[in-house]
Amino acid sequence: MTLHIVNQSPYSGCALSDCLDAIAEGDALILIEDGVYAAAGQHGLPEKQTFCLTADANARGVSIANSVEGIDEARWVALCTQHNPIVSWFK
Repeated sequence: MTLHIVNQSPYSGCALSDCLDAIAEGDALILIEDGVYAAAGQHGLPEKQTFCLTADANARGVSIANSVEGIDEARWVALCTQHNPIVSWFK
């Protein structure tokens, strides 16, 4: 099970769309930094195992959709220890 991390806004690059093209059943997705903008709208996010760093969403005034689970840094670390490999999408 892969952990995908997206830190780029879906409005300014292709990191999220590339990630969604590669994501497989059982993988998890974490939205961080400007990637949290995807947590507010309809961007084709997986219905399960989609997370958003709450501190980043709060800093940007983003309301997290019900289908996305807001997490703190401790949960992010736990997810990193539970998944292998970890892929960061940033282009």
